[in-house]
Amino acid sequence: MTDQPANQDLASVINRAWDEVGSITPETQGEIRDAVEEILNFLDGGTLRVAVPTEDGNWIVNEW
Repeated sequence: MTDQPANQDLASVINRAWDEVGSITPETQGEIRDAVEEILNFLDGGTLRVAVPTEDGNWIVNEW
């Protein structure tokens, strides 16, 4: 898995984009596109998962 701070940074970009979807401009879409591409690469490489197991046997979905 990738380190947690990097994941938090990516999650922050994606969550902010979702919250501000109506105000995305060509200037801001570059950061969003870069984050999406990085996330897709992590998913493809198996270093990031859509859902992760918790210590108690449940699963948490990374909605971002």
